[in-house]
Amino acid sequence: MATQVENERPELVFALVGAAGTRLEDLSKRLREALETFGYQSVDIRLSDLLKNFAGWTPPAGPGKPERTRHLQNMGDAFRKHLENGAAMALAGITEIRRHRAEVSGSPEKPASGRAYILHQLKHPDEANLLRRVYGSSFFLVAGHAPRSRRVKDLGERWAREESQPGRGSLFESKALDVITADEKQDDDLGQNTRDTYPQADFFANLGVSSGEFKIQRFVDLLFGHPFHTPQPDEYAMYQAAAVALRSSDDNRQVGAVIVSLTRGPNEIKNADVIAVGMNEVPRGGGGFYWDENSPDNRDQRLLQSGEDRAAEIKVSALAELLERIAQKDWLQETVKSRRSSDLARDLLPNLKRTQFMDIGEFSRPVHAEMASLIDAARRGVAVDGHSMYVTTFPCHNCAKHIIAAGIRRVVYLEPYPKSRALGLHGEEITPESPMGIEEENKVVFFAFSGVAPCQYRQLFSMSERGAKKGNSLQKWYEHRRSLPPLHVLPNASLMYLAGECQELGKLPVEVYRWDKNSICPQPEPEAEKGATKPSDP
Repeated sequence: MATQVENERPELVFALVGAAGTRLEDLSKRLREALETFGYQSVDIRLSDLLKNFAGWTPPAGPGKPERTRHLQNMGDAFRKHLENGAAMALAGITEIRRHRAEVSGSPEKPASGRAYILHQLKHPDEANLLRRVYGSSFFLVAGHAPRSRRVKDLGERWAREESQPGRGSLFESKALDVITADEKQDDDLGQNTRDTYPQADFFANLGVSSGEFKIQRFVDLLFGHPFHTPQPDEYAMYQAAAVALRSSDDNRQVGAVIVSLTRGPNEIKNADVIAVGMNEVPRGGGGFYWDENSPDNRDQRLLQSGEDRAAEIKVSALAELLERIAQKDWLQETVKSRRSSDLARDLLPNLKRTQFMDIGEFSRPVHAEMASLIDAARRGVAVDGHSMYVTTFPCHNCAKHIIAAGIRRVVYLEPYPKSRALGLHGEEITPESPMGIEEENKVVFFAFSGVAPCQYRQLFSMSERGAKKGNSLQKWYEHRRSLPPLHVLPNASLMYLAGECQELGKLPVEVYRWDKNSICPQPEPEAEKGATKPSDP
């Protein structure tokens, strides 16, 4: 049975997530250096290297780096599908954590004091969910972001160097785009889905700006109880947006937005005042939005209880209209010609999941969060011209045009994948990224959030846990930081996750993935053999 070593420095598990082409190697290097300042040694685990243990593994068809990268993506998809588990790669990562632990401590059941395991890199939200469930307070997800155009260029240049063709990165950019597109989100539920994994992070680093990876030191300082760090303006504003999002009753996606008046100094933001807020919610007659337990309550959930889905009915109607036009052209098969267009539309609609048709949001009843914040400012009589908006999800094209018209100069978003057509429709009015989010003349800057995630805000910035009440002066903290334990890792955390590791690894059959089950998760002795003694002679 595993036991916690007295006064041990608990193990930590970090995982990295970022779209293909993001400089996660640089982020990992800075993370290792930051952990070293606290006396922690790091172990890098590259999940893609573990795919060779998959029973369905096949070597790549060619030696080229682009082909090898695409092959690894396909192998990861095949592994998840074979196991019918989106967290398959995380299970493989757990086997490596236990193997490395045994090398240091002598047993996979004995925690390795002062060790941090860094998993490169997660590609599916189920992986993050599994690792958080197993390791609890010992697990942290770190996200890296870079603009898509930058990633395509960097990946092409990197491959050109590796193929001994330096300076010819443009030759590889089309292949880089294929890899990046496959990485973001595939149609299959078990395919790669970086887009939905990224927002689950505990810390975000915008690597699209110079030295963006260096901000990881501040995050690690907070994990170890730095007694003086307080929220930066972007962190404060995004936390407010995340809090407002929870007022939404939309069970598909709760979105929050706040408009902030920023007072700037020569090189920094000096103040951040929230002047308006909004979330995606159904508007209420008379102005504003429904609150919980309003009477009457005509939000979508109430209407759905009576079987009324107005947005879906409009989509069925629109689809039926298209099918009627197609039928008039005699383009329908004989087997369906006799059926009513409305019936065909209802049968077809469930098969249109993840298509552009289903992404059309003009018929939804809730007001989008960005629009709601602009309405809130108008009802208050507060001007928004020249101010900034913080929103938990990249704005849709419909919100984008109103943001532009309202005079908002800077939009900071948490989820970094623009599903909307905002950039395509308004490329002349929007700058997708700029150094440090600096405004440009007659353009709105859309800038990825960087800093402590809203989910970690209350814990990491609570002075009651790390300030003077705990006797943590800044000088004392610096003097002793190489012996400090992480502040919020639960006591005896290993007692929980050591058992959880092997419990989850029960879902990883050795015939599907080659791992040494007996040494990595040693089986307990049968009860009959424990403490057995040889009977004495009469």
